[in-house]
Amino acid sequence: MRLPVIASLLCLCLTLPVAGQSDRAARVSPRLAAFDYGIYCAQEPERRDPAPATASGEINIVPAIPNFAFNQRIVPAEIGIGFGVLVSAPLGALYEPVTVTVTHPPYSRENITVEQWVTDVDDGRNLMGFSFDHEFELVLGEWTFSATTLDGEELYHIAFEVVAPEAMPQVVSACFGAFMS
Repeated sequence: MRLPVIASLLCLCLTLPVAGQSDRAARVSPRLAAFDYGIYCAQEPERRDPAPATASGEINIVPAIPNFAFNQRIVPAEIGIGFGVLVSAPLGALYEPVTVTVTHPPYSRENITVEQWVTDVDDGRNLMGFSFDHEFELVLGEWTFSATTLDGEELYHIAFEVVAPEAMPQVVSACFGAFMS
């Protein structure tokens, strides 16, 4: 009888975050019904909506919510790669407005390190992501995504590490069909 209890405790300990890593791992509010993160292959947007607090001044609205090709927080810096989170509110809930904040190392052309836009979160699948569309966006280092409600409650916070594409040819290949040379 002790063996199953010890095994259960060991499994529980292995799933808990290591002390000091909580800022680097995802923090998720209990007000969300679902939270997932990862890398996806960027799509051509069906439209672009104004987002004046972003470097490009707009956000892409895609025709379909993508599935994550890789559920990981290490991302290759490559045009056409997207990454971020999928969240859902509980059934019937709507959080509106929600401010999404992405922080990253500075873009060389304008020294921009923070980009924001406003959206809502309903009980469907809500993508809050970033796709590399321009060369100036390909900066390596830590990128964070967070979302807060109008009353200042954090819905989530997660850190990604953007690396050279050569370090992750399998991810690039998944989106573009051939390994990089």
